[in-house]
Amino acid sequence: MSAKQGDNRNKITPKRLSLWGMLCCLCLIFSFLEAQIPLDFIAPGIKLGLSNSVALILVMTGDIKGAFAVNIARIFLSALLFSSPFSLVFSLSGGMCSLVVSAVCSRSRHLSGVGISMLSAFAHNIAQTAAAFLVLGISVLYYLPLLLLSAAISGGVIGIICNIIFEKMKTTKEI
Repeated sequence: MSAKQGDNRNKITPKRLSLWGMLCCLCLIFSFLEAQIPLDFIAPGIKLGLSNSVALILVMTGDIKGAFAVNIARIFLSALLFSSPFSLVFSLSGGMCSLVVSAVCSRSRHLSGVGISMLSAFAHNIAQTAAAFLVLGISVLYYLPLLLLSAAISGGVIGIICNIIFEKMKTTKEI
């Protein structure tokens, strides 16, 4: 990769901004779909993590800045449209922590998208539980083992889906 290409990758161009906007809309669609699938009977706060797949794809393509931009916009808009101010605090803590973990883990040559996704899901649930602990008290810690089990399952599934999408994207000229 030439120096010029590396510089373009860090620039926020109208094309990249448009892509981020479209991906944010896709995240909102996924968030809406997740809101329609009630999993609270398992434990409060369990979700599939479909919208996290968009951020993971961006991380896998090396667009960390885009992953943060799309994720932050998605979290604020989802809270505004589908939930409450409390969920904004939980979502923001979990979303940012998981994104930092996935960005750091993406630099490892030993982790696939599945491994990155699972570690990211663990970080997400641990950060959300920590935020809930600060707001609600110690009782939320009893959910952590169940949340980590769900993180392993949903993180694995999302990682497999992202690996498939990423491999398809690599066959095109631009990712």
